[in-house]
Amino acid sequence: MSEPVKLIILCSWGATSSQLAKKVEEAAAKRNIDIVADAGGTGEFKKQAANFDVALIEPQVRHLKKELTKIADEHNIPIDLVDQRAFALMDGDKVLDQVLQMVNKQGD
Repeated sequence: MSEPVKLIILCSWGATSSQLAKKVEEAAAKRNIDIVADAGGTGEFKKQAANFDVALIEPQVRHLKKELTKIADEHNIPIDLVDQRAFALMDGDKVLDQVLQMVNKQGD
């Protein structure tokens, strides 16, 4: 059995990202995909980046993308902005698709 994919969704305080992380886990469960979605503030990412396979940045902290990408690159983690429409709709399925694409791309 393979390890679950560990996702972190980054925002400023962790409130909306917790909600989105839950939606992603629900979408994954429906599809029998093993994923652990965490929410976290951008400040903690430096210390915790090594614990994750993939990271998403919420729209409200997109101005930190360069800084966060540097941290992600050091740990060889794919990172991207959450699809804005999926974020607005709290669409766990769409965000899950985005995560799976990122993980698969890394395997290439």
